[in-house]
Amino acid sequence: MKLKKFISLSFTVLITASCFAQTPQTLVKIEDENYSIEEFDFIYNKNNEYTQEPKSRKEYIELFVNYKLKVHEAVAQGLDTLPSFTKEFNYYKDELAKPYLSDKKVTESLIQEAYDRLTQEVNASHILIKLAPSPSPEDTLKAYNKISSIIEEYNNGADFNELAKKYSEDPSAKQNGGKLGFFSGFMMVYPFESAAFNTEVNQISPITRTAFGYHVLKVHEKRANRGELRTAHIMQMFPPNSPADIVKNKRAKIDSIYQLVLRGDDFGALAKQYSEDRNSANKEGELPWFGTGRMIPEYSEPAFELDSVNNISTVIQTPYGFHIIKLLEKRGVKPFDEMKEEITNRISKDERAYQGKKVVITRLKKEYSYQENTETIDDLKAIVKDNSLSNDQLFENLSKEDKVLASMNGWEYKTVDLVDALKENRQFTQNKRGSLIDKQITSILEEEILAFEKSKLEEKYPEYKYLLSEYHDGLLIFEISQKEIWNKAIQDSTGISNYYSAHKSDYFFPAKLDGKVFFTNDKKELTAAKKVITANKEITTDSLKQLYPNAKVMEGVFEQGEYKAVDKQIWKIKKSQGKIDDDFKYLWAFGELIAAKQKELEETRGQVIADYQTQIEKEWLKQLNSKYAPVVNTKALKHSKK
Repeated sequence: MKLKKFISLSFTVLITASCFAQTPQTLVKIEDENYSIEEFDFIYNKNNEYTQEPKSRKEYIELFVNYKLKVHEAVAQGLDTLPSFTKEFNYYKDELAKPYLSDKKVTESLIQEAYDRLTQEVNASHILIKLAPSPSPEDTLKAYNKISSIIEEYNNGADFNELAKKYSEDPSAKQNGGKLGFFSGFMMVYPFESAAFNTEVNQISPITRTAFGYHVLKVHEKRANRGELRTAHIMQMFPPNSPADIVKNKRAKIDSIYQLVLRGDDFGALAKQYSEDRNSANKEGELPWFGTGRMIPEYSEPAFELDSVNNISTVIQTPYGFHIIKLLEKRGVKPFDEMKEEITNRISKDERAYQGKKVVITRLKKEYSYQENTETIDDLKAIVKDNSLSNDQLFENLSKEDKVLASMNGWEYKTVDLVDALKENRQFTQNKRGSLIDKQITSILEEEILAFEKSKLEEKYPEYKYLLSEYHDGLLIFEISQKEIWNKAIQDSTGISNYYSAHKSDYFFPAKLDGKVFFTNDKKELTAAKKVITANKEITTDSLKQLYPNAKVMEGVFEQGEYKAVDKQIWKIKKSQGKIDDDFKYLWAFGELIAAKQKELEETRGQVIADYQTQIEKEWLKQLNSKYAPVVNTKALKHSKK
C-alpha cells in the first residue's frame, strides 16, 4: 500500500477514550476546518516519541500546520474523490475497525490455541454422516440419530474403521476405513480440528457438526510436529495398478541409478538426466517444502526418517512409482512471536474468527438495549417457508411490510431492509429459502449490529478517530506530494541542472586516505609502531602483524568522517561523527591522501533530485500558507496531554 511510505501502524490498538480531553480545544484553524489540541497531541506523541531529535510541542506546531495545509489543498483539488483513494482508504478503514469488532481476549486465546495446535500432530479416523448446507429440521434429526446409532455399535464392541467402511458418507472411507493420518492446526475445519485435539488418545470424540454434516472421530496418536522438509528425488514413474513386468522394469532402472548415487555421482545431475518427474528434474530433483499431511505418507515417512542433511534414502515405492530421496533441508515450527502475525491473519479468514465477534455482539446487544420482535420474525419465517410464492412475489409482498424486526438505541431494522439483503443472496432460491431463512436472519442481524457499532467508532474511541484521520491524510498527502513535488522535480531536467549548478559545493566525494590504520591498546606499542612506520612507510600489513601480534591492522581506503581518530589525526577535525573502535584505545593512520573531488551531476543525480524536491516543497508550502492563512491558537497548548 502507498501509505506505508508515510506511516506505520500496529493494528493492536489500545481501545480507550479516557486519555483524551472531553472538550476539544482548537489549535489550528484553516478556513472552515478546526484541528483540535487532542489530534495534535495524538500525532505529536505518536511520531515524536522515538525521534532521534525530538521537538517541543511549540516547535512541532509548524510541522502540524504544514501537514494540514497539504491535506486541505488535496481536498480542495478533489483528490479525496478519486476512486483509487476511496478504495485504499476504505481498505484501511476496515482493517482499523477489526480490533474493535472482535473481543481482544478471545482473539488472543484463539491465537495461542492455534499456535499450540501447530506444534502438535494428531492421527485420527472419522465417520461422516452428511447434511445439506441448509438442512431441514427433519433431515438434521435423521442424520443425528444415524450417527448416534453408529456410536452405539462402537460402544458395543464394533471396530471403528470397519464401521467407517460400512456407514461413513465420506467417499474415501470405503478404501481407507476413515483413516485421515496425521494432521496439524488449520488443516481441518475448526470444529473438526477442535474435536481432534480435545479428544484423548484411543477415545472417540463427541458428535461434532461441521458444514459437511455430523462427524465422530477416533484419535489414535498424538505427537510433536516434526516440522518441514525440503527434499530432492529421482523418480521412475508407473501408473497405479500397472502390470508386473512394467513395475519390474522400472525397479531395475531405479536400482541402476541408485548404484550411481552410491558411487558418488552428482545427485542433481542424475535427477536431470534420469528422473521421470520432469517438473522437478529441471530443478535437480528439488521439490517444494512439505510437512505432515502435505505429501503422501509413502514418500513423507521415509523422508522424515533421514536424520541429517544430504542423507539419501534407499529406493522407496509409492503408488506413483519408485523414488530415491535426498534430504536438502529441515526446519521446525517457528517460535510464537514469529508466527503470531501469520496466525492472526489466518484466523481472520477462518470460521473461528466468529468466536471473538460473538462476544462483542453479545456485549453490544446489552449496551444498546437490543430487542427482537420475535412474533414479527416468526410470521415472516412462515411466509418465507411457504413455497407457493416465487421469490419475486415473496419479495414484492414483504416489501409492502413496514414492520420493525429488531431495534437498538438509535437503530431499527425493518422488513424492507431484510428483503434488500436477501435479494443479494444467490442461494436464497424458492426451493432452498425455507431451510435458509433461520440462519440468514440471525447472520444478517448480527452483521447489522456490527455495522452500527462500526459507524459509532469515531464517536466512541478518539484513538480510532485520529488513526483513521491519519490514514486519510497520509493517503492524500501521498497523492498531492506526487503531483506537486515528486513528479515536478523528476520531470524538470532544466530545474535539476540549475539547482545543481547553484549548489555544487554540496556535492563532493569526501577526502580519503589510501593506506593502513594500526590499532592497539598499548600506548608504548603505538609509539614504537609509529617509529617503525615512519622509517618504512612501505611496510606490509603482515609485517606489522608479526611485529605486534596483539594489534589490529586494517588496509584499504578510509573516507573522511569514517573514523573519529583518523579524522582528528589526518584532517585535524576535532568534532567528528566517525566511528570509535571500542576494542582498541589507540590508532595511527598512514598512507596516501586523496583530495575531495567535485561530483558531476550524473554521479549524484539522485541526491540532487531529492534536494530539489525539498526546495520545491518549501516554496509550495509558502504558497499554501499565503493562500489559506492558517490561524494558530498557541494558548490551546495549555490543554495538551502528555
